[in-house]
Amino acid sequence: MKFWHKTLLLVLVLFITALDVSVLIMMNRSLQLSLQRETERAASDQTLIANNIYENLNSIESRGTRVTEQMLLEVASSYADYYKQQDIGIQLWDGDRLLYPAETEVQRKPQLLYEQLEIDGVRYIRSSNLLPAPYNNLLLVYQRNIEELYDQQNELNRLFVIINFTVGPLLVLALFLMIRQLTRPLRQLTATTRDIAGGNYAERVHIRSNDEFGELARSFNQMTEAVEQHVTELSEMAVEKQRIVDNLAHELRTPLTGMLGFAEYLNAANIGEEDRRTASQYILSETVRLKNLAFKLLELSAVRHQVLKPGSVNIQALFQAVRQTESAQLKNADLTLVQELSIERIWGDPDLLASWLINCIDNAVHASPAGAEIRLLAYEEDDAAVLEVRDCGTGMTPEQVERAFEPFYRADQARSREHGGAGLGLSLCRQIADAHGARLVLESVKHQGTRIRIFLQLHNN
Repeated sequence: MKFWHKTLLLVLVLFITALDVSVLIMMNRSLQLSLQRETERAASDQTLIANNIYENLNSIESRGTRVTEQMLLEVASSYADYYKQQDIGIQLWDGDRLLYPAETEVQRKPQLLYEQLEIDGVRYIRSSNLLPAPYNNLLLVYQRNIEELYDQQNELNRLFVIINFTVGPLLVLALFLMIRQLTRPLRQLTATTRDIAGGNYAERVHIRSNDEFGELARSFNQMTEAVEQHVTELSEMAVEKQRIVDNLAHELRTPLTGMLGFAEYLNAANIGEEDRRTASQYILSETVRLKNLAFKLLELSAVRHQVLKPGSVNIQALFQAVRQTESAQLKNADLTLVQELSIERIWGDPDLLASWLINCIDNAVHASPAGAEIRLLAYEEDDAAVLEVRDCGTGMTPEQVERAFEPFYRADQARSREHGGAGLGLSLCRQIADAHGARLVLESVKHQGTRIRIFLQLHNN
């Protein structure tokens, strides 16, 4: 059973039960009030008749005539005949003896002041009281037919049953339409959830309201956006990882195949010293390239999992450490490293920043001709500290610049293999920039040179 079915059934049962109980209580209370009014009326009429009989008897005695039983019968009969037209009966008792009406079969003297009784299926209300002294030996009984009151109550009961059977279906229809409308947002949420579970993460709930359903829809959409973003990121990561694995397999296959061939050649053939040296040199160069590849992969993995420890970094000391590390490579390539700094300190991780500079300088060394300069700069721009490495080497095309940060991508395959490059340097630079929350800008013009900049936080910002 669905939620709205349960709601409809529960509301219907509660509503009909509450309505029926309320109506029954009101009808019962109305009957009680009517009976109370009839009792008060009976008491008032009984007192009026008793006083009138008392006045008549006093008037008879005031004329010097003794009141006899016959006189009592005549007085009672005159009032009985008058009230009989109103369906009211009168009895007159003298002690335990019924004086009027003489022909009645009632032999029991009323004991209660007020009572209800049923005679031959007809309901009556009875009021009994003694006449004032000196006639307090006489008991006047007033009896009124109240069957009409119960007939009205029965008519109300029948009307209530008819209304129940008439209004019930209309109430069911009204509740059905109302609850269907109220629970429509839940059905929309269910349908959207089903679509999302099927992989349509772009689906959203469109509920325009300010009630709880509207708040639920907005929270649901926020959750869906977060899920879609995470799924997209995971998909991109999966694609990136697969691409890295494919590229790594390719990078390993080429040198390993060549090394295996040369090793078999050295082991099996009777070769000269020059051929032996050529084969050994190839194996050595490919071994160096594989070592560089492994170290770069380890460094890249370390950056991804390393906890950033930022602090104030002295740029002069940073540049000096990088120069010392790169001095041998710069000397072998006949290149000059020129330093220019207009700021003294920046905010960042000194080890990661040193790695960033070294990778950028390595790329500049591979791209620059002998005798060229590589410029290492530090300055302030737009309230940020900028580190820049600039060369006047071969440069790159716009298409190459766009793919330069992809792992294992090499703009110049031949030159990279010559220097043992794995195409991971700029990918590592991007990881370092991301770890700092810094902006990384790469600009290059073919045959003119390349500049790469990282925008960091100033040490006092």
